[in-house]
Amino acid sequence: MEAYLNELSIRPFSNNKDAQDAFLLLGRCLQKMSELGVSNVRMTNEVMGKEILPRQTWNRILNNETVIDKDLKSVLIAKLCTLEPVDGLEDKYNVLDFSYNRMPCKGLGWASEAMENSIALGFKQEGVWDDKSYNVNINLLDEDGNEQSLTSECKHVTSSDGIENQRDFLLQKIHIPTNGKVLVKRSEKLFPHLRFAKQALNQLDKIRDSVIIQQIYWRLLDLERVAANSNLPILPEKFKYKTTPESEQRSRLPQLKILFADGETRTCSWHSRFTPGAGRIHFCPDEPKQTFYVGYIGEKIGD
Repeated sequence: MEAYLNELSIRPFSNNKDAQDAFLLLGRCLQKMSELGVSNVRMTNEVMGKEILPRQTWNRILNNETVIDKDLKSVLIAKLCTLEPVDGLEDKYNVLDFSYNRMPCKGLGWASEAMENSIALGFKQEGVWDDKSYNVNINLLDEDGNEQSLTSECKHVTSSDGIENQRDFLLQKIHIPTNGKVLVKRSEKLFPHLRFAKQALNQLDKIRDSVIIQQIYWRLLDLERVAANSNLPILPEKFKYKTTPESEQRSRLPQLKILFADGETRTCSWHSRFTPGAGRIHFCPDEPKQTFYVGYIGEKIGD
């Protein structure tokens, strides 16, 4: 698993002692994250040119032994990796830009729940950057090439205690199934309020891409959470990820009428979206039973 450095949290320090304390804390955070399964923290190339001390950029400060000793330097070099080029990520999500308070923010953006669903690591600044979540504005293209905007939450940590508070999340990420066959075998235990059609399980079983499986996994957990707490008609805003009913016209598509193991054919006219691509998880909610019937997992069904 990879995390992302919040470049907005990097600021100039007035003296060596303040800079030294900040980098020591950063080093402890990197070691703590490593213990919980984070292989490295990616940072944008822009970080290299940021001023840390008067006339000393990030690049130069790494060689300033009054601030960063050899042991800490080795940790920083081993755990901090460049983010660029990001062509693969940008193509995967069709992202145009990220912003926080109108400031570009690649680290927060890529770590956000709508993107890589990871964690952003930042330098602590009281009242500015803390151990909490921040909302990121994201502009991207949908599967039809239309520009859309959304807001996504990003988990942000600045201390070892903050990382410890994310322990369950990080350990859960480590144990996410890496292919569809494994996810199918674990589906009954992981999602007790979901019922899968044979078709959906067969579709899931054939998926080998670990990135796609991770996206599907988080969406199914989202459906499980809402189903377990539903006793009234569901609404799109109850879901963490974009989940909506089909239009009346598309709800009539024969592909959405799906047979389940109990012998009943249900219209799976709700869908949760997943990326990369135009992925859809179609389901039929049965709120009184606190059960969602999942009938289709795959690319968007054509009209």
